[in-house]
Amino acid sequence: LVSAAKGDPPDFSGKWVLDPSRSQGTNGEVIKLTIEEAPGKITYERVVRERNGKETQASFTCAQVGTPCDFNENGHKAKVTVWYDGSAMMMAKTGGLSRDASTERRFVLSPDGKVLTVEFTNYSGTDKPRKLVFTKE
Repeated sequence: LVSAAKGDPPDFSGKWVLDPSRSQGTNGEVIKLTIEEAPGKITYERVVRERNGKETQASFTCAQVGTPCDFNENGHKAKVTVWYDGSAMMMAKTGGLSRDASTERRFVLSPDGKVLTVEFTNYSGTDKPRKLVFTKE
């Protein structure tokens, strides 16, 4: 993995579940993330179950940090790039569904490694930034 200027970034690996009481705009969704980091590779999987029971999945494996890779979002293809900004892991997604905007996510771990905060910024100009908080399973 690419090293940050002030040491190596934290390891975001784990199974994470949404804490709706500390998150914005979840509308009854249940969201689970699985992140696996290994030397030179990161695997990400997201499962969202909406209030009506409908489930969507998104996943990617990037062989190299900082290089665009394929992102499968519930059967729709997009591109994603992952990099580190200090202790934060950044993820930018482009393409995907025609109604989809480019999105940037900023992942930040709590000092004890048990809470993951994800801040979303959509570049459509209409959506407000959103923050989701996950706890480690």
